Amino acid sequence: MNNFRNKTLIPTMAGALAFATITIQLQAGEYTLKADKFEQVIQVQAVALPAKEARFPISIKPEVWSAVKIEKFLSHGSPVKKGEKLLWIDTEALDKKIEDFTRERVKQRLVLEKAELELKSFRAANAESLAKAKLEYERFVQDYDYYKKVTKPQEASDQEYQVKRAKDYLAYTQEELDQLLKMYEEDGLTEETEEIIIQRTKHGLTGSKRKLAKTEREANYGKNIVTPRNDADWKISAAIRKRNWELAQKNLPLELKIKELDAAKLRLDDEKSEKQLNDLKADRALMEFKSPVDGVVYFGEFKDGKWRAENAAKVVRKGGDIPARMTIMTVVPTDAKLRFNAFLNEKQKLIFNPEQTGNLRLNSNPWKSTVVDAELVSQHPGLSHQWQVSFTPKEGNLNGVLIGSKANVSIVTSSTDNVLSIPANAVKSHPDGSYSVRVKMAEGDPKVTKVELGKQAGDKVEVLNGLENGQVILTP
Repeated sequence: MNNFRNKTLIPTMAGALAFATITIQLQAGEYTLKADKFEQVIQVQAVALPAKEARFPISIKPEVWSAVKIEKFLSHGSPVKKGEKLLWIDTEALDKKIEDFTRERVKQRLVLEKAELELKSFRAANAESLAKAKLEYERFVQDYDYYKKVTKPQEASDQEYQVKRAKDYLAYTQEELDQLLKMYEEDGLTEETEEIIIQRTKHGLTGSKRKLAKTEREANYGKNIVTPRNDADWKISAAIRKRNWELAQKNLPLELKIKELDAAKLRLDDEKSEKQLNDLKADRALMEFKSPVDGVVYFGEFKDGKWRAENAAKVVRKGGDIPARMTIMTVVPTDAKLRFNAFLNEKQKLIFNPEQTGNLRLNSNPWKSTVVDAELVSQHPGLSHQWQVSFTPKEGNLNGVLIGSKANVSIVTSSTDNVLSIPANAVKSHPDGSYSVRVKMAEGDPKVTKVELGKQAGDKVEVLNGLENGQVILTP
């Protein structure tokens, strides 16, 4: 059963395709070539907006304060005088912030002044400490050098002298005793007095021996113990004093640098605080929102050829927060010059000539045409790949035209008589870049004929070569 259906389906589809082909051929149209006027025309929808020099956007660009809450505002379309308030803002929190900050600045300045005085005193004390440390080290070096060159050799010499003196004294005492004994021995008699003298001399000899021994012990102790100890003490002290001097040369300038950096930070903090206070005061002044000119209030902004009011309508309300740098209102002078703004697509931009005038018809009065001058506002396309163009009526502002009024504008960019043109949909393009049409013949099938084309105007294309007046071509 399935095979039967598949086999019978093929001729049915073929018949349908044949029928469709016949239908298309039956529905194909004919177009007779006739030399006529050929015009390229740009047609756009335009909106009346104030000229750039007649727009006074109202926004706030605070430096530090972000809470901008609306208490009251003038409604859209309100007439205003120069200097008249447009918005009333809740500034209670900001006013208190400025008051508190002003008091804090007094204390901060005193702290900075105290730090500056301390730095000045510390700088002088630091220099004195460095000079004192240098002097003490230099004096120690002098003392150490004196010890090595004078004191130490002199102490050794003194000890040697004391030993020599003790030895000499012992020798003198021994000689004295020997002479007494010899003298008394020759007399043959020893009186009591002489005995006493001899005994006393013997005692002196014993004392001299003991003194010599003591002097030698002291000399040896000084030479082997005291002098090495003194050498070691002086050497250690020299190392310590040198290290302390080197440390002072590094630490004292570092301590001064730290003090200077601390003072510099206080100065920087003072400058930042002063700027912050000034910014707060400046932000407070911004919240007056006064009209710069006599005019009319419009919600939103006029930008890039459009009236953008949606975001402002959401914000401008009682209790609404105004975002920074957002245009919420625009004051337009009552006698502001209006221009009609529109946008060109890429095809229109290619044939647009700003030196040509156009014709404008208001939607409110389409039966009256007004001559307008054109100006290309944007040299490069916007994000929507369109170019902004502005039209200014030669006779000035039109009666009854309001901001937002719409109009149709047409510009004839080129006009040539006796031009052959054909419908664009009759042209077939080929991979080699050539174009062709099907020319109806008196008998037989249509003839495919290559053509050379020129400008396009709407759904018509200029024929430069390949066709003649009176020929009939087939169109889909």
